[in-house]
Amino acid sequence: MKNIDDIAKLAGVSKSTVSRYLNNGSVSIKTKEKLDKIIQEQDYQPNQFAQSLRAHRTNMIGAIIPRMNSFAVDETIKGVKSICDELNYRLLLNFTNLNSELELDALDTFYRSKVDGIVLMATDITEKHLEVINKMDIPVIIVGQSHEHLHCIVHDDYQAGYLVGDILGNQGYKDILFFGVTETDIAVGIHRKQGFVDALKTYGIQPHISIASFNYQEAMLDVTSALQKYPHYDAIVGATDSIALAIHKYNSEHNLYKYIVGFGGDPVTKIVSPPIHTVSYAFNRAGEVAMEKLNQLIQHEIVENQITIDIDDSFKI
Repeated sequence: MKNIDDIAKLAGVSKSTVSRYLNNGSVSIKTKEKLDKIIQEQDYQPNQFAQSLRAHRTNMIGAIIPRMNSFAVDETIKGVKSICDELNYRLLLNFTNLNSELELDALDTFYRSKVDGIVLMATDITEKHLEVINKMDIPVIIVGQSHEHLHCIVHDDYQAGYLVGDILGNQGYKDILFFGVTETDIAVGIHRKQGFVDALKTYGIQPHISIASFNYQEAMLDVTSALQKYPHYDAIVGATDSIALAIHKYNSEHNLYKYIVGFGGDPVTKIVSPPIHTVSYAFNRAGEVAMEKLNQLIQHEIVENQITIDIDDSFKI
C-alpha cells in the first residue's frame, strides 16, 4: 500500500496537492481525476484523520472512563460498544482514574483527535468541564451525572437510596451506618444518600453517615477506621458495591455478622458468603441509550437534555 508521498510522485504533483485533494480542498478537475485513478489502482487508504478532514467525520467515538475493574463502568461501556458496532463507529477509551483534571485533558485530546462525539463518565461536573465542553463543536453525552446545560444519562439514584432505606426501616433495623462518598459526586454523594436518609426519616430513624472512597483498597481503610470505633450497627450500607465489599471483608475478618447492602448489582456480591444484598442498576442499558442519543446529536437531531434510567425495584431482604 502506497503512502501520500508515493501517490504524489506517481501523479507528478506535490504532496500538498495530494493533501488538499484528501481534505476536499481546491484542485483542478484534471488533477482530481488523475488522483482518483491512482488511489483506486494503488488501493491507497488515507489515515483516519485525513478522512475526517475530507468528510468531516471520523466514525470514531471517544469514551472517558473514571475507573478500571469496575462492574458499572464495564457494563456501561459494553452498552456503548454494542451500539457503536451497530452504527459502524470505532470506540476509543481514555482512563482518568477518578481525576477531574485528567477528564479535562481527555476531553481536549479527543477533540483534537477529531472524534465525532464523546461519552463522558464524569466524577463530577465542574465549571471547567462546562467551559471545555461548550468550546467544543462536537456533541458530548454525560453518563452517571446530571447538569442542566448538558446532555446527560442518569440513573434514578434517589429512588435507589429510598428503596433501601424504606426496606431497612420496615424490617425494624434501627442502628444503621451509611458509607457514602463525597458530595462532589452529585449522583452517589448526594442523591443516593438523600433518598436513603429520607426513607428512614419516615420511620423516625437517623442513620449514621461516614465517607468512603470509590476505590476498594482506600475504602477498606475508611471502613476499618469507622468500624474500629463502633462495630455494633444492626445494618451497614455502602453507597457502592465496592464499598459494600470492603465492609464485608472487614466484618469477615472480625467475625461480625451484620446486614450489608450495596448499590450496583455487581455479581461478586453474590459470590461472597454471606452474600451482599445489592440494588441492581441497568448500566448496560444506560450505555446503549447514551450512544443512541450521541448518534442522534451527531446527526444534528434534537435530543432531550436528561434521560433517567430506572433502577431495578425488585430489591428485597
